Amino acid sequence: MWKSTDNFIGLIIVILFTEGSIATGSTIYIIGMITWIITLIISKGRLPVKVTHFPYFPLFVYGIIISIFAALLNNFDIRNLILGIMNLSNPVLFLSIGAVLALVCPKKKFLKYVVFSGMFVALFQLYLLVRNISTADSINSLRMSMLATPDIIPITLILLMYRKTLDVDINKSITKIAFVITVASFVVSFSRTLILQLVIYILVFSIDRRFLKRNITVYLTIILGAIAAYFFFINNSFGDAFLEKIIKSSTEVSSNNDWNQLSTILKNWRGYEVFSADAQFNSNRMFEKIFGEGLASQIYVGPYAIYVGVNGMSIPYLHNSYYTILIKLGYIGLIYYVSFLGINFLFYLKKSHYNTGYLLVIAIIAIFAVNSKLMQGVVVIGHDAVLLVILGFLSTPRGIQQENISKV
Repeated sequence: MWKSTDNFIGLIIVILFTEGSIATGSTIYIIGMITWIITLIISKGRLPVKVTHFPYFPLFVYGIIISIFAALLNNFDIRNLILGIMNLSNPVLFLSIGAVLALVCPKKKFLKYVVFSGMFVALFQLYLLVRNISTADSINSLRMSMLATPDIIPITLILLMYRKTLDVDINKSITKIAFVITVASFVVSFSRTLILQLVIYILVFSIDRRFLKRNITVYLTIILGAIAAYFFFINNSFGDAFLEKIIKSSTEVSSNNDWNQLSTILKNWRGYEVFSADAQFNSNRMFEKIFGEGLASQIYVGPYAIYVGVNGMSIPYLHNSYYTILIKLGYIGLIYYVSFLGINFLFYLKKSHYNTGYLLVIAIIAIFAVNSKLMQGVVVIGHDAVLLVILGFLSTPRGIQQENISKV
């Protein structure tokens, strides 16, 4: 009985992580809701009250309260309010799934399921490459034909590289096969975000002297890989375009560009979003600056919203989550969100001295902090679902400390 249940839990995890990497937005959220119900049934209704040390949930409650208050004072769109609440609830849902899974799945097996999921996603990414490379005429068209940002790829590489230390229940033969497949997928993704995430993981693991020998091997491998990649990229159009994209990364997010030209706005859209949000925030009354406009509010970007697939002149959220929260939940919401990231990072950094598994926790939190600046972040429906589930699992004491638990 327990064996079939154990296999079923593994299947649920692999499906969740695979779909969470391939699907988008509301689809991932719906899959998450179904998974949460199934795992709650398996856990016989047990639901950990506290997930991370410094909880995210109060921010969600505050968002609902201030949004209701704002709705009483101003005209609002009920659809925008519902979508705003769903966006803010994204971390609540997926952190909760991870916490419940910690009650029914051993850590070493959970991490094995992460690796299997990463390998499946990597294979699918390579399939998309083979299918579309002959018709792609630029690096952007090739990127658009593949998965957007499969966050599971970098963490899979880290789990494979530090397999013994993190006690991942997977043998050496499968490790080698999975590593080759995942590295290949990582390289062909041409993703600056995935590169940045892998760098963060490696930097975090580098702070622990217990990994000195392993870290030296990892760094040598990366250096050799970087040299090989450089000579490959420098001699073809895809490589030149990718290197140029990396060089221009800082200007894309800067709000200090000349916004009088449409071409500048389109090339540096993330920076224009911040410029628009900053102007809107500065025009608000002090009450709205402190408490926020509510989750139903939109960020005005003028007639350019159509270029990001939105009708009208406003967008519901930005690539910069800090400004999204600042507009919708004010100084109070932003301070709480930054505290959620900062306090948890410092707490688990201290805990990592006693349990190396917490290195994954602080790396994921650091990635969330960076994604909140460069991407749409965890406060957008379906985003960072895979990493949120893993964080929910590992930040739950039972999830990170357990070696063997009784079967359900």
